Amino acid sequence: MRTLYYALLLSATSLLADNYDLKLPSNVTRPWVAPEIWTTPMMDWQLNDGRIEVVQGGRGHDLQLLTHQMRSGNGRFHMSVRTGAIRDPSQENGLGATGFRFAVTGAMPEEYRSNLFGSSGVNAGITTDGRLFVGNQFSSDSINASHLEDIRLEVEINCRGANAEATIKALPGSGSGTALGEFSATVKSDPLIGNIGLFCGPIDNSGQSNASRRAGPNGDFRFWFSDWSVSGNKIKEKKDQTFGPLLWSQYTTTDNILKMTAHVAPIGRGENKTVSLSLKDGDDWKTVQSGSIDPLSRTAHFRIEDWDGAKDVEYRLSFDWISASGPKTSRWNGRIRKDPTNKEEVKLAALSCMVDYAFPNQYVAQNVIAQDPDVIFFAGDQLYEGVAGYGVVRTPSEKEVPRAALNYLQKYWLFGWSFRDALKDRPSVIIPDDHDVYHGNIWGQGGAAMPKHATSTSSYGGYNMHPKFVNMVHRTQVSHMPDPFDPTPVKQGITVYYTELNVGGVSFAVIADRMFKSAPGDALDEPVAGSRRLDHVPDPNFDTRQLDKPGLKLLGDRQMKFLKHWASDWEGDAMKAVLSATPLGAVATTHGGPDGRLFADLDANGWPQSGRNRAWKAIRKAHAIMIHGDQHLATLVHHGVDDWNDSGWSFAAPGIANGYKRLWDPLEPGKNRQPGFPEYTGEFLDGFKNKVTVWAANNRLDTYDPSYELPSDSMVERLRGTGSGYGIVRFNKKRLETTVENWAPESNWSPNRNRGQSHGWPVTIPVEKQYGRKAAGHLPEISIPGGSNDIVAAQVLNQSTGEIEYTRPAKGGDKAKLKVFDKAARYTVTLMDSNGEELKKLEGQRAR
Repeated sequence: MRTLYYALLLSATSLLADNYDLKLPSNVTRPWVAPEIWTTPMMDWQLNDGRIEVVQGGRGHDLQLLTHQMRSGNGRFHMSVRTGAIRDPSQENGLGATGFRFAVTGAMPEEYRSNLFGSSGVNAGITTDGRLFVGNQFSSDSINASHLEDIRLEVEINCRGANAEATIKALPGSGSGTALGEFSATVKSDPLIGNIGLFCGPIDNSGQSNASRRAGPNGDFRFWFSDWSVSGNKIKEKKDQTFGPLLWSQYTTTDNILKMTAHVAPIGRGENKTVSLSLKDGDDWKTVQSGSIDPLSRTAHFRIEDWDGAKDVEYRLSFDWISASGPKTSRWNGRIRKDPTNKEEVKLAALSCMVDYAFPNQYVAQNVIAQDPDVIFFAGDQLYEGVAGYGVVRTPSEKEVPRAALNYLQKYWLFGWSFRDALKDRPSVIIPDDHDVYHGNIWGQGGAAMPKHATSTSSYGGYNMHPKFVNMVHRTQVSHMPDPFDPTPVKQGITVYYTELNVGGVSFAVIADRMFKSAPGDALDEPVAGSRRLDHVPDPNFDTRQLDKPGLKLLGDRQMKFLKHWASDWEGDAMKAVLSATPLGAVATTHGGPDGRLFADLDANGWPQSGRNRAWKAIRKAHAIMIHGDQHLATLVHHGVDDWNDSGWSFAAPGIANGYKRLWDPLEPGKNRQPGFPEYTGEFLDGFKNKVTVWAANNRLDTYDPSYELPSDSMVERLRGTGSGYGIVRFNKKRLETTVENWAPESNWSPNRNRGQSHGWPVTIPVEKQYGRKAAGHLPEISIPGGSNDIVAAQVLNQSTGEIEYTRPAKGGDKAKLKVFDKAARYTVTLMDSNGEELKKLEGQRAR
């Protein structure tokens, strides 16, 4: 009677319900299941001939429905699924289970993507010893384990307030015949909303199973699923909540070349392997290129030369795939922006460091889109090893690379899913940092392999992941960027990506500041006293200058050659900036927590000091600001080499969602700080005795302020309390100045509705302050050719040394007295227009 009652009730309310039936193609095998399905971890799942299978056990596995969730309020729903064991569960010593999940909620229960991992919920199913269960309540009777080869499970759930009355029933797999067992229980879950799905794997006494908890050698439970259906008035549907098979796009345009990368879900061997790119021409779409999908990175690439950057162009990516109802076409649309050469101001958004507690990062993403930058820069750590609810796969040999690639891709998808609406309509620079290649604190040593006997990445240089894995990561993140300055691979055939991107007359030099760096083991044989790691120096009395050994590398010879060329080549450039992963300094005093004071961290690019100084000497010649991420601590710093402030400025943007804690909390007040500025600003020597002048630091309240309590009910406030956010850098070409902004997340940012910037920002920096070295004298005044809207590059060459002292932009019609650093030398001044053509050359100039 109970079953009949539920059937009649569900039938009566069907008009109010958003029902679901899983339909799968019968002739396809692939890791990705369907647009409405999310599996964790994807690398262990496959769609195979009409059913979904877990192909590797040893952990919890779950599958969640993206398009349907439990709505708030009272209501009922029903789920049914056919499932079975792929391998004999009696061979395992532990306890496993298969069945349903409901009321699955994460940090933001109303946001379905937040519930996909790191979440809690109620499991209901059957254990491998034949007991039905709901939550932490198990039946006393057992069903014969032989039925686990093919069994149908049905669950009826009646939600009232915070209580769910659930009845689970087991039947033969065909669904006909006498019920094998039935069990009812009431569970409490507040709120009774969230995602629904399926699960299998090892469970604990509370009926829980999750992908982040490895079960060891006795938990290899593998099951298959088919014929999943969901119905009832407690369920709501949002059809647009899908992901794939076309996932997102990344693109750049520079030097009349368009490069684009399309990300595609992993499909099967017999399926389509190409993505097409179409451009809108009037009311019609014209297919202009097809790109083959790379089998590891699951990306397709496009390159169009003779690109007209003077107009906006709508584009559409198309991919044909196989669904249960036959062939379908997935599409992804966006806009290729015209190059903003006519805009007075070019705006860059700077972001980095994304752990997953705030996924899908909707507040930061919405804020960035509302700011409408011309270009967006992700400075690295787009993922961390532990995100997405499961660990990493290592690659001791090449055979592990395909599985490691699937392991990585789903983690990188969190980044793409979060920011794809920002990426589709504007050019982007995305560069990998250490965690992107599964190697915290990497010292690349020019692409070398980390020694096999290495036990810690804190000492040894080289890459610990296989070079094919590293190149796969590069393909997903940097393949849409302009061609490298010198594309020759480094050791092990690892690809390079240091390059130049010009957006609206602002030239961005993109460098890989980990790839060539020397390792701590190149400078130390054993840890400094008080430390267990070579890369950490906790002793303030240790003279870190002795770590600056001859021959150590930071950016490497190849990138230094690139920077020298870039600093002197101003064709098409009005202003310049350098984009890299981490600052050329060590502006963090505290690591991990308020008591984790660390005098010097070799992971910071304040070491090796000589390499840092060589880099600043090259960059300051371009009057370029440096923009980075990495530190989880937003800072604005004026750097010095021989004296304070004799070089350029760096801005480290905050993390998107900060995890690991860092502070700038010096023990002594800064010298020569601005009136009214905090004591942590001013002139300092960092842990490597580098000269730094700190103008602003956004110390996270949850660590810096002992009285601050991190809110648990508001993700926006949690992000603000951890110092998370994003940066905006405005390049004003008319006034030749750069304004640096640091923003904390808002629930709905708009220019007229926001809480303002973090303390100490914004700061506007005139271009001449980007080379702060004191002058020995000034050359005779010259008139800059052109009108007030023209930007002229003024290049000063020391005739005695043959070296270019610097190049700086100047406005047409202005008067200029160019500074020099040797009053006895003679100089040649060359004035060039925006096309690099010489306007005037003055030789034999001397300072007065």
